[in-house]
Amino acid sequence: MHFRQLRHDVARLEGCLDSPRLSLGVASLDSALAGGLALGRVHMLCGRPGHDGALTGFAAALVRRLAVRCDGPVVWCPAAAMGGSGMLYAAGLAALGIDPGRLLIVDAPGPTRRLAALEDILRTEGLAAVVVEYDGLSQSSDYWMRLARRAQLAAEASGTTGLLLGWPVAASGFESQWHISPGRQQQAVTRSPAAPWHPVWDIHITHARGGRPCHTGVLWDSFADRFQACTLAGRADQQIDRPAMLPFTARQEGNAAGLPRHVVRPRRQTTPSGRALSAAGVASVGPARATIAR
Repeated sequence: MHFRQLRHDVARLEGCLDSPRLSLGVASLDSALAGGLALGRVHMLCGRPGHDGALTGFAAALVRRLAVRCDGPVVWCPAAAMGGSGMLYAAGLAALGIDPGRLLIVDAPGPTRRLAALEDILRTEGLAAVVVEYDGLSQSSDYWMRLARRAQLAAEASGTTGLLLGWPVAASGFESQWHISPGRQQQAVTRSPAAPWHPVWDIHITHARGGRPCHTGVLWDSFADRFQACTLAGRADQQIDRPAMLPFTARQEGNAAGLPRHVVRPRRQTTPSGRALSAAGVASVGPARATIAR
């Protein structure tokens, strides 16, 4: 009995315990992910500069799949501004099947502050998903490993699934790592102009715990709320096998059209960590030493 408990504790510390899986509806992706997207874990989604729109769109489609399982809110900590590319837009989210009213948009002054709040937000139970954009933050591999470890433990404790979005970085320790590029469907040129439009992505899973790498094309069917496999006419990005550390470039502040925003303001008094996202809509995040208020 003691030996069995010891094995369980070691597996928990190593992050090897089985977790619930969410099928993405694409056999190649589910197989590469050892049965589907691991829930209660943190996944890193990367895209090269200029592919912000494709990266945000794919993350939004994943959020839609996650939101079906849970009625709770989705916390999204976006970059300061994307200049129109990759910027959250209420009508676009609705077209993907996401109710904009379920999103809690958190403004933070920079990627470091957003990542500092990640652990506290992930510990909040009842959330459908947490999305944090780290822009092109350049940090050491040790920094990402420590962040991944803390974030994974927080997500496991609450059962909340986290997504990190940004440029390719030399990171490890996350449940899975993806490279997302815009794709072009091979048969699109032969389709009728009246046929419904579907977003298409070139997906490359570079790491999946318990799984394997995978490279495939997928599209999102917003009418059926599911992904579908598709054949790509050509790859939008030929060099994705060796992610590089990219420098952080500050972007100007912006406002996502039609979405409620929550401004992070400095606070003078320190409150206990872990009170993130209360029912009243007010939250404190210890590491970031900030208050989120309507």
